Amino acid sequence: MKTSDPDLLERLAPLRDLEPTDDEIQRLLAAADELRAPRRPRRPARAVAVVAATAAVIGALAALPGGKDSARPQDAHGILQAAAAVAAEQPAPAAYRYTRMLSRFADDVRAGRERGRVTYEQTSENWTSDGFRGRTVAPQGSIAWAAPPSDALQAAGGHASGLVKPYDGDYRYGDGPMARVPFAALPEDPAALGALLEAAIRDTRWTLHPSEHPRWAPGVVEEEVSRSAVILLSMGNLTGGQRQALFELLGSRPGARSLGDVRDATGREGVGVGLPLGRSGSELRVIIDPKTSDILQSTEALPPPPVEAPHVAGAPRQPPWPPPVWLVERTEVFLGTGSVAALGDRPQ
Repeated sequence: MKTSDPDLLERLAPLRDLEPTDDEIQRLLAAADELRAPRRPRRPARAVAVVAATAAVIGALAALPGGKDSARPQDAHGILQAAAAVAAEQPAPAAYRYTRMLSRFADDVRAGRERGRVTYEQTSENWTSDGFRGRTVAPQGSIAWAAPPSDALQAAGGHASGLVKPYDGDYRYGDGPMARVPFAALPEDPAALGALLEAAIRDTRWTLHPSEHPRWAPGVVEEEVSRSAVILLSMGNLTGGQRQALFELLGSRPGARSLGDVRDATGREGVGVGLPLGRSGSELRVIIDPKTSDILQSTEALPPPPVEAPHVAGAPRQPPWPPPVWLVERTEVFLGTGSVAALGDRPQ
């Protein structure tokens, strides 16, 4: 049956997906009528019983699978705010952030009219402290072509075996804008944190080789703020308050979208958000463990190269176009995370 009672519809709003039975609606209508009756000096005991029964019905329905108490936020802002609240309750970090991660990236390769795709994978263990100092240990990785490549495709792909060679040495963040960020400098206020990240990216103060006159193409700094926030959440040895601020910062980024309940590459359940990287047209897809606020996986899916080659001003030779190698996917799966007291320690 249907009802047009506005108060009743409002009370039933959280339960619409549960399809209440006719009997349940009849009981709620009876309760609503009772409550609308003119007040008497003393309410009969029967009215009190009806109100209690109505509350019990609503509570029982909400406790059912999919009901109000078991629902999780489904929009991107709600997902990130929920993660921020969980992050704030995490214990203080020890000396090092430990991560065991699978890095995977895929290239499209061209040689004349031939095209192929090659995927590189490597698992590593990482210990990071302030300024991303620490250690990385990684066994030999793998190189896999989607189809057996010709000699021309292999040559066009270059000698990439060095990208997945065994490694045991200093932690390798790379040369991005957060390469030497002092973690203690990151505020726990999301607005202040966002302003600091943007300023530090613009002036390159935390890169390996700061520039006296940095130049950024339009939109690049905004993209790097989102990327940097995800990297810091994944690998940074941060306090719960700093992690909370980073999630809240991501929740304020324009265009963030919910991916809903998803599974990472290993099958673990999480909730996902997509963060647009507008300049390049790509998207950073992040899977979060709602119970711990840990990042389970981050993937950047890149669009194909533009049809027209970009003009590089002042270059004696323009680059070949389309490029022989084009990155189409970059994924990091965080297989294990934790906080440890010393290099080489692993979470229990």
